[in-house]
Amino acid sequence: MQFDRAEFTEPPPAPRCTACQRAITRTYFEVNSHLLCPECRDTVEASMVGGSKSKRFLKATVFGIGAGIAGAAVYYGVSLTGYNIGLIAVLVGWMVGTAVFKGSDGRGGAGYQVLAILLTYLSVAGSLAPDVYKELTAQPVEAATGEAPAEGESLSPEGNVVFAGIISVAAPVLVGINSPLSGLIYGFALYEAWRRTKRSELNIAGPFQLAEASPATEEAAPERQEQSVG
Repeated sequence: MQFDRAEFTEPPPAPRCTACQRAITRTYFEVNSHLLCPECRDTVEASMVGGSKSKRFLKATVFGIGAGIAGAAVYYGVSLTGYNIGLIAVLVGWMVGTAVFKGSDGRGGAGYQVLAILLTYLSVAGSLAPDVYKELTAQPVEAATGEAPAEGESLSPEGNVVFAGIISVAAPVLVGINSPLSGLIYGFALYEAWRRTKRSELNIAGPFQLAEASPATEEAAPERQEQSVG
């Protein structure tokens, strides 16, 4: 006597919402290629409209300034080790761009892109400011002002700070002119800040319905379990 092996078929697991991870039982949407339940779809769509533009921009500015200060500190700290790793500037662009985008409540757009580029540039300039100040204090007044100093004359500490601030703003451009590779890296940093703050777009498709198991499919499984050959 020979018996066929019974085959048990299990229904595939129900898909889950990407946001809340709950099982989707009937209706779902595709939002930027992600499966969402109707509730999460409504929440995502609502987050992209309404609210105060000025508050969002202010929050994005605060977040971006914080990231820029942190990035400048990291950049300068690395330079103190004796290594001039220009690629840290790209990290600064990523940090600022990410912070500005988060401050915009994930919306982004042209205004936030300009803000992120400006803050990234100023962050890189700030990281170069200590070196600019050292160079100024090591040079005579003539090098800083273009005029021959009177006997015994020298720049005051306040004057050095002012000149250092002015020159630091132009320092990334001056460094880029003298070192095209550094200029290219700074350009990548600005591009990263711009890329991270692009306007978010929602591509919503649906609603879709999950296919229900047919009665014939539901009855087939018990029949297979009872198959035997004598």
